[in-house]
Amino acid sequence: MAENKLASMEVNVDQVGIVVRDLRVMAENLHRLLGIGPFRIFEWPIEGIDPESTYHGEPEEYRILLGFARQGVTQIELIEPLEGQNIWSDFLVKNGPGLHHFRMVVSDFDKKVSELEEAGLKKIASGTGAHIGSEWAYFDTADLLNGIVIELRKRLDDEDGEGKWATEGDMVGK
Repeated sequence: MAENKLASMEVNVDQVGIVVRDLRVMAENLHRLLGIGPFRIFEWPIEGIDPESTYHGEPEEYRILLGFARQGVTQIELIEPLEGQNIWSDFLVKNGPGLHHFRMVVSDFDKKVSELEEAGLKKIASGTGAHIGSEWAYFDTADLLNGIVIELRKRLDDEDGEGKWATEGDMVGK
């Protein structure tokens, strides 16, 4: 059963993803009101990087604006869809802006992705990430978790598992 597979992963939620209509305004407001930030902001995909993006199992090209900031041990990710079919645009149409996903970083990424698929969770998007060598996959847990999606990300080999950013990006909220 899917619930048992998720609970047995023995990993922590390390990121909260929020879909927004205007990322720069949201980043500025989070910094001004709550002190969250600064946010590293850039468009994805980054020129010269193959994002290997899928949308419901099929290759898909899209553009999104991403913003990342740390709040304690948790990363806050802001996602603004720009163009193309993607799960974040779908979320905005269905729900409006708001909490989209929890991310868990796992060492045995391919195995955990397979386990969740075998347990009946549908992989709705996947690709490479904003850190060199990273991979990610989103699973449709919205019905189980009141609209929240689960993301798995491959743990990288450095101390914090994050790896090196593929771009420096702009900083908002310094």
